[in-house]
Amino acid sequence: MRRTIAPPRGVIGAAVLIAVGAAFLLAALGFPYAEGGRYLFVALGLGFAAAYLVGTRQYVYLFPAGVLCGFGVGLLLPPWLGIASDLAGAVFLGTLALGLVVVFLIAPDRRMPLVPAVILVVVAMANVFVKVDLVPIALQPYFVPVILVAVGLYLLQERRVH
Repeated sequence: MRRTIAPPRGVIGAAVLIAVGAAFLLAALGFPYAEGGRYLFVALGLGFAAAYLVGTRQYVYLFPAGVLCGFGVGLLLPPWLGIASDLAGAVFLGTLALGLVVVFLIAPDRRMPLVPAVILVVVAMANVFVKVDLVPIALQPYFVPVILVAVGLYLLQERRVH
């Protein structure tokens, strides 16, 4: 009788624990810009990417991988590159959009990531090039959280396809 090797169980749980530990270990070691868990989002994104790659390639792991990596890189790029604070928000939105585009490129049969990506890019570009805030100042603190909640709700109802 031939045995098949099943994907490892508990991949996402292990990946999240490793990611959280690694992110806070960087802070404890005095790694630049690691205070406040800035690397946590990238580490969590990489954890979800690992779960996607090592597990059964479930889209519900790929999507958060792209979002969290984009989110984390958007928090880290401004201090790493010395980007002015008036451009930091647009850079953040751009890297978040880029993470969503990467999800689409890996799973091109699923076009939904392009919807929030386009919204994020339009808002960022309007701010940088036209100097217009498409999202009113009073609503800006809610903009990205609402997009993240919408993406999460989408994933809850997403069809299961491997």
